[in-house]
Amino acid sequence: MSLQGDTKTSEFIRRYWSEDAAVPKHERLSNAFVHAIADGFWGAGARLPAEAELVRATPCSLGTVQKALRTLADAAVVQRRRGSGTVVADAERPLDTPWHMRFHAPDDATKTVLPVFARVIGRTVSDSSGPWTAALGQENEDVVRLERMMSIDGRFDVYNLFCARAGRFPELVDTPAENLESRNLKVLMARTHRLVVHRIEQEMNVRPVSAKVAKRCGWPGDTTVSVLTVVGFDLLSDAMYYQEYHIPPNRLTLALGEVSHP
Repeated sequence: MSLQGDTKTSEFIRRYWSEDAAVPKHERLSNAFVHAIADGFWGAGARLPAEAELVRATPCSLGTVQKALRTLADAAVVQRRRGSGTVVADAERPLDTPWHMRFHAPDDATKTVLPVFARVIGRTVSDSSGPWTAALGQENEDVVRLERMMSIDGRFDVYNLFCARAGRFPELVDTPAENLESRNLKVLMARTHRLVVHRIEQEMNVRPVSAKVAKRCGWPGDTTVSVLTVVGFDLLSDAMYYQEYHIPPNRLTLALGEVSHP
């Protein structure tokens, strides 16, 4: 690697590497990349340091580095290309028909919805409880939790947490993460299972950003965000999904009116 590349790698480690010994090294490395990419340290299409360079720059073995990069590739944060190394995934296609993130400029009389570009930054399947538990009626069963970063027309980012019962919607578990990048997950679920999202419940509150979300998004810890929580129900009033959108301060208008469902 060139001297310039060595310098970039050193700066990456200095800024994003965690010394928390309670977290496995492969997770510390993959988390460092997620935070650096979300922060814009590496943009879409940027080539990441070679495995050998990461071994030299970190206390990680080659196997640990490879495990971290595989984790990122599985989550579609990066793409591993034969002959050209590892590059940051490019989410250039707008999200299909967004329902809840329908922003427009306040002075736009046509209320044209701005494009939303989504990138999966994490997928977890576990029986852990959380704010989604009561909404989904989770009882000792696995829930798939998808974390996404949504760019609103390149103006600002929204952190999105999407949760559903893994056994009921296995396509959210089995579909390669890169194929979920620009999909409307609610439409995917509805069409796969011939379900209709009959109604939604949503509420919003304003609160300080959590440390986890601030780190994920590269936001200052004192940022105040609007958190929109949405639960979608089928015709039998069974919850299909639970979502959170963490929205930073911005000058756009968010439309919360009627949406055409599939």
